[in-house]
Amino acid sequence: MYSIGLDIGTTSVCGILIDATDGRVIKTRTEKNDSFLTTPNDWAKEQNPKRLLSILKSIADDLLGEGKEKVVSIGLTGQMHGIVYLNTDGKPVSSLRTWQDSRGNLPYKDGKSYAAYMSEITGYDLATGYGTVTYFYDSINNLVPPDAVTFCNIHDLAAMMLTERKTPLLHTSDAAAIGLFDISTNTFDQGAITALGLNPALFPDVTNGFAIVGQYCGIPVSVALGDNQASFLGSVADMNESLLVNVGTGAQISCLVRTVPESVLDCRPLFDESYIIAGSSLCGGRAYAILERFLREVAETVSGTEITSAYPAMDRLMGGLDNICNSLTVTTTFSGTRTKPEERGRIEGIGIDNFTMASLCDGVLVGMVSELHNMYQQMLPFLNVPKTFMVGSGNGIRYNKPLITRFERIFGLPLRIPSHKEEAAFGASLYGLIAAGIYPDMASAQKLIHYL
Repeated sequence: MYSIGLDIGTTSVCGILIDATDGRVIKTRTEKNDSFLTTPNDWAKEQNPKRLLSILKSIADDLLGEGKEKVVSIGLTGQMHGIVYLNTDGKPVSSLRTWQDSRGNLPYKDGKSYAAYMSEITGYDLATGYGTVTYFYDSINNLVPPDAVTFCNIHDLAAMMLTERKTPLLHTSDAAAIGLFDISTNTFDQGAITALGLNPALFPDVTNGFAIVGQYCGIPVSVALGDNQASFLGSVADMNESLLVNVGTGAQISCLVRTVPESVLDCRPLFDESYIIAGSSLCGGRAYAILERFLREVAETVSGTEITSAYPAMDRLMGGLDNICNSLTVTTTFSGTRTKPEERGRIEGIGIDNFTMASLCDGVLVGMVSELHNMYQQMLPFLNVPKTFMVGSGNGIRYNKPLITRFERIFGLPLRIPSHKEEAAFGASLYGLIAAGIYPDMASAQKLIHYL
């Protein structure tokens, strides 16, 4: 038996075909997400949903060509938080306003941004890029398309496209990512919605189960998952014993809990009565990429020649070094935080002996890990059992041995890497297998996960 997992990411769209009996990845296809739109506003980060759906369908059809008669399920996931408006036919009538969109940080009233104002009125911890924040800004500024009757995430729209549905069905993992969602009742908060003057009718239907939304080429298609939850399910073979650290464009740390903690931590629905508490670094892997760009510019300025990449030199500097004495202290909040978008990074402890490339590279790596470790310290009181190991996912960690060694040193836990590379797509595939009735529960399906 085969299963397909599809993942619409911020910079790429991926699909995998896995053997549903042993977890082997039979085929992977990844295409560049070239759907970004040029807008007159620097704060707008928008993509073309029709282009994204075209890429996804091409990938799905290619994977089906490997053995359509053996494929028993299709699962989807993608970039959370962002929204696209739909008409009565279930077609997109707007761009995809992505999670990177910063219109919610613009000033609104009484010195507060749109996101801060919404948080004050509703009591929900909201940030720019959340779908409800985008919707609130659009509503205030008359940017909601007149023929819009609902909205959803891009991967929810992909599920509609494949199954020819006209209305979206959101999994709670996506609904919570949009905002104004009460995870204790698994419903959007009608009181909070009306308090902001928003239209409750635009909010989509929600499910917390292993739902099938329809079929594509006769194959069951499961409800789409948020990419954080999908990465968690597709990476950790033992959800109780391990924690997940993901480093890509951003970075996250995620742990399983059985009850909703009373804290400021970001608690996200997983399935049934399970949740993950997550901490997110907005800069994440981009911190090291920013450093690479800076060092490349310096090298080009000095040499007068174009430098393709500074990463080989950075790898040589860090090679075999777990810790550099007298290193710099780097705070890698270069893109701010969810609650403090205005915050920026810092480089401290500069002395006459440590203002070097090696110290700077080490400082950034340690800073990236430390930001997530600080979040982990807040999670510890709410964890059901002590964690015995970490699982690392995302290309930002998979191909960066110096980063792995710093994770292990700072967390004091061994780190394992899944043998498959597309963790979110793999998790979506596992979810699809359960929804289609191939596996009875997630614990059984996660036996398909193996580590390097």
